[in-house]
Amino acid sequence: MTIVDLNGADPRLAQFHAGIYWDAFAAQHEPLDAWRRAIATGLLSVRLAVDGAEILGGICFERYPKSGVGFATYLVVAPAARGQGLGERLLRGAVDELGGLVLGEVNDPRRTGEWARLERFQRWGARVLDARYVQPSLGPGLARDRGLVLVAFAGKDPLPAEIDGARVRAFVEELYALTEGGAVDADVAITDRVRLVTLERAT
Repeated sequence: MTIVDLNGADPRLAQFHAGIYWDAFAAQHEPLDAWRRAIATGLLSVRLAVDGAEILGGICFERYPKSGVGFATYLVVAPAARGQGLGERLLRGAVDELGGLVLGEVNDPRRTGEWARLERFQRWGARVLDARYVQPSLGPGLARDRGLVLVAFAGKDPLPAEIDGARVRAFVEELYALTEGGAVDADVAITDRVRLVTLERAT
């Protein structure tokens, strides 16, 4: 297995986008051309685990220059490669490279009942931001997603009990500016200090 970082012209980018990425994120997939533009500007990195011509998994991650916040956007492992620690390896590599505050998004299991993905992240040290978040539209024809929560990913050190809400707000504003070119959704609510919490299934 080899870990590779892709440029926008690499044919494996389109293969990954149309393959395991599309299968995992079909409801809110970003256009391939948007990926290529973001790679060209240095905003986006796409890292794959490959075995010859086979794509075993991949992660997309970004650093937002104004807020200085890292953002792990998509993590997916091919069905045949799951259960071997590859997802955690890809995530930890991206988080270590980004450094500082690294956020991500996950479906809110309190709304969807789908707990597995969030529970896996929490086992790896991630925590949920106790704040109301709405994902901006990621491309033409895609609606804002109101069913997500933000998570903070742990690096080499454990996460604190709370983080600076002003920095989170700056990141969300930057995210909206780059994706939609406009103001943040009115439902977004981020306090000055944001608690990091663990969500658990109701017993």
